[in-house]
Amino acid sequence: MKIKAVIAVCAFSIMSAAAQGPAPKAAQAKPAAAKPAASAAGTVGAPKFKAIWEPVPFNKDIGLNAIACVGPETCWVVGDKSTILLTTDGGKTWQVQLGGDPEATDDALTKIFFLDAKNGWAMTDRGKILGTRDGSTWAELSTVSGTTKGVWFLSPQTGLEIENPDSTSQSTLRRSDDGGKTWKPLSRCSVEATVGGLPRKLGCMMRTAQFLSPTVGFAGGGAGISMGTDVATFGKTSDGGQTWTMAVVPETKWQITAVKFWTEKDGIVVLSRGEEVYWTADAGGTWTRSVKQRLWPSSYGVGEGKIIVGVGESGGIGYSFNGGRNFTSRPITLPARVHAVTFPDAHHGYLVGQHAMVYRYRIVPIDYTSQGMIGAMAP
Repeated sequence: MKIKAVIAVCAFSIMSAAAQGPAPKAAQAKPAAAKPAASAAGTVGAPKFKAIWEPVPFNKDIGLNAIACVGPETCWVVGDKSTILLTTDGGKTWQVQLGGDPEATDDALTKIFFLDAKNGWAMTDRGKILGTRDGSTWAELSTVSGTTKGVWFLSPQTGLEIENPDSTSQSTLRRSDDGGKTWKPLSRCSVEATVGGLPRKLGCMMRTAQFLSPTVGFAGGGAGISMGTDVATFGKTSDGGQTWTMAVVPETKWQITAVKFWTEKDGIVVLSRGEEVYWTADAGGTWTRSVKQRLWPSSYGVGEGKIIVGVGESGGIGYSFNGGRNFTSRPITLPARVHAVTFPDAHHGYLVGQHAMVYRYRIVPIDYTSQGMIGAMAP
């Protein structure tokens, strides 16, 4: 990879994150209403809408690990027992496309990526890749070595995969030109930095990526600078992953675990365990640490940049409506541990987790009620 970055890495103290445990039930307030609208006479009327989280679980006890949507109501979910589910009505009903048997012994599917409504890929942690060409039927395509961090396709044929071999401290970026059937090495991750006043070229481990277009993409991970000490690394490509400009995020000592951009300049990165979030408005040229609130979640979803939601593994939600500059926290009690969050747009979101748990985020009329719904914040 082509490397461009110079920073000074120094020790610093990080505030410990607040506990992620469930909040008392009494803390679950009534659903937060949207801001009141002014009437024609200029007076403020009663709110007409509110934001909620509403349970829409699958009907069998299977852990759900990741979700990908191609619209506000069309989503695929992957989970344990090689399970793949589809909903086209926002979770009201679920169609089993693969697996779905709680007694099965098949490997868990942990990652999923959809390019459009027909072309999708799912993966296990051990590198088995499945694919669909019609959004419905799935076939095994290949198995890659090492610990895979996911696949990202730029077209139905061209895709990238991050492989992190256990024996090295460098990720290998691999490319497929046949829809995921075969893969070839493209480059290895490295970054230049100034450590203790001396130049260093460091091997880095990439843990996640995101592409906004067939050419523009971002990646995040970390590099070890000393025993037990990491620094966050961030990369950008403008040629579909052929070359990358890598840099370190100053004054960090955790790896990046999530990259969420909504324009080619605006985005956030989440560091290990969700304890720190940094935002940028210049494509990673500069980074600013977000203002912490009482709860600091671990899984994040972004809806067009107008809403950023982080959900703790078993409780607590942080909301941002200003591009990650700051988050407002809310306690929440969920029945199981959260594994993934996504927002296909600013008004629709989903979280999935243990025991077939699925909740959907929606804006609904102020008088709407449903069993088990939880109040949320609205943009």
